Amino acid sequence: MRPLLIDHDAIERGPDAGTALRRAAVDGPGMAVYRGWMMPAEAYGWLFAALSERGVRLLNTPEQYAACHHLPAAHASVGRWMPETAWVDRDRIGDDTALFGALAPFGDAAVTVKDWVKSQAAGYWSEACFIPDAADRASVRHVVSRFVELQGDSLTGGLVFRRYVPLAATGGQAEEWRCFALDGRVLGCWPRFTGPASAESPPPDLLDAIARALPSRFATADIARRQDGGWLLMETGDGQVSGFPAAAAAETVLASVAASLRSV
Repeated sequence: MRPLLIDHDAIERGPDAGTALRRAAVDGPGMAVYRGWMMPAEAYGWLFAALSERGVRLLNTPEQYAACHHLPAAHASVGRWMPETAWVDRDRIGDDTALFGALAPFGDAAVTVKDWVKSQAAGYWSEACFIPDAADRASVRHVVSRFVELQGDSLTGGLVFRRYVPLAATGGQAEEWRCFALDGRVLGCWPRFTGPASAESPPPDLLDAIARALPSRFATADIARRQDGGWLLMETGDGQVSGFPAAAAAETVLASVAASLRSV
C-alpha cells in the first residue's frame, strides 16, 4: 500500500478532477481510501470517477459518501436514534410556508438549525444556531437569516431543524463520543471531550446497532449522553474525512481499513 498525493483544491474547482491527480503516481489497479479534508459530495464524485479511470476504486462510492455526509440522507437509516428532525431544501429557505411547515411539529419547543453538513454552534450559538421557541416566527427568521449569512456559499443542501435536547457536560464540554465503523462493524469509540477516564461511554449494543444501520462501508457516528442519562446520535459522517479524536483512534482505525483493503 502506498499513498497518492491529491490536490484537494483542484478537486473542488470543477469536474475535471484529473488535474488533481497530476502528482499521483498510480502504479496499478486496486482499492484505496481517501484521507483528507472534507469536500462536497459532488467533488467526491469527480474524484471517484477520476481515480476509477486509473483503475483505483475508493472504499466508499459517491452514493455512500453522500449518505453519511448529508444528514437528511443518513436520517432514513439512523434517524430512530437522532433528535426529532425536519429539513427544508435550499431553494425553499425563503418560502415561509415551507419553513414554518417544517417547524410546525415542534410546537413551541426549542430547536437548533444547521445545514445538511455543518452548523454555527461553536462560535454563534445564540445568534445563528439556537432558536428558543420554534413558534416564534420573528426569532426563527432572525436566526435563520444570520445562519444563512454566515454559511455563505458553503451552505449545503438546505436547512435542518432539530429538537433541542440538553446534553450532559464535563468541564463545559458536551459528553460526545465518535465511533468509527467499517462494513457494519464498530472499530472503536473515543471521547471528543476532555474528561475523566471513568466517564460513561455509549452502550456497546447501541453502537453495534447504529454501525449495522449506517448506509456506508466506512463511516462515523457521533453519539452524545443526554442530561437524563439517555443517548442520542447527533451526526454521521464519511469515515474518510472525519477527524480522529485521539492518536490511538487513528492507529486503530487506519490499521483496520488497511487490512480490509489488502483482503480485496
